[in-house]
Amino acid sequence: MEKEDKIVVLKKYTNAIDANIVKGALEASGIPAGVIVDSTANAIWMAPVRLVVFERDLELAKQVISEADMAASEDAEETTED
Repeated sequence: MEKEDKIVVLKKYTNAIDANIVKGALEASGIPAGVIVDSTANAIWMAPVRLVVFERDLELAKQVISEADMAASEDAEETTED
């Protein structure tokens, strides 16, 4: 399997909602992404939800997540200042 085809875990989440929000941000940036949920284990909150990307997109995806986290922090600060 070539590096371009390998799927890797970018980040683990405790719920699918958060994972899908970040997935949407990645896809809006042109990075294909997926969310893997083990429905059996997740039904009892035992397994993390995995956000996956192609290995070739891993570094760019990390950058997008970092920028999104910074923007979310700034939004939260502005909300608390009001």
